[in-house]
Amino acid sequence: MEHWNNDECYIVISNHQSSLDILGMFEMWPVMKRCTVVAKRPLMFTGAFGFGAWLSGLVFIDRLKTDRARKLMKEATERVIKQKTKLWIFPEGARYNKGSIQSFKKGAFYLAIDAQIPIMPVVFSQYYFLDSETKTFEPGKVVITTLPPISTKGMTRNDLDALSEMARQQMLDVFHEASKDLVMQIKIAV
Repeated sequence: MEHWNNDECYIVISNHQSSLDILGMFEMWPVMKRCTVVAKRPLMFTGAFGFGAWLSGLVFIDRLKTDRARKLMKEATERVIKQKTKLWIFPEGARYNKGSIQSFKKGAFYLAIDAQIPIMPVVFSQYYFLDSETKTFEPGKVVITTLPPISTKGMTRNDLDALSEMARQQMLDVFHEASKDLVMQIKIAV
């Protein structure tokens, strides 16, 4: 957590393996102090969770209504700058627990470049204990790694692809290393 500076605003990006990611986010919340999250709109209608998330300021976007989604994310970024807080985005766009990190969608990087806000990469190690097919899990550990912030100062949209790929590659390297270490500790093969 040595890379966090609560006087800075960030676009936080992390890999997205499961709805269990929220537990890792809760672990980090006391350090981040103030953060809001971008989530898909259907989560807003998941009973008490959806209602509580809405009350706490989550940004719910409808991925099918891209113009509206862009507008909501731009407004959220303006609040992040004004309030010196964080905006957490899962750039993979969908959960993926297959031992890697998918290609990133570009939204988080557009926001960071347009607003000249640093990107804070966060990596959750592989959920080796989770069986996505049967929706069951065994006891296990997750290593959460915060990488150094990536400055977007002076970048333009021409830098978007390179920025996205650089962030993904840094996260992928950490993901594989942290996951390998965990697997070695518990003597199972990934």
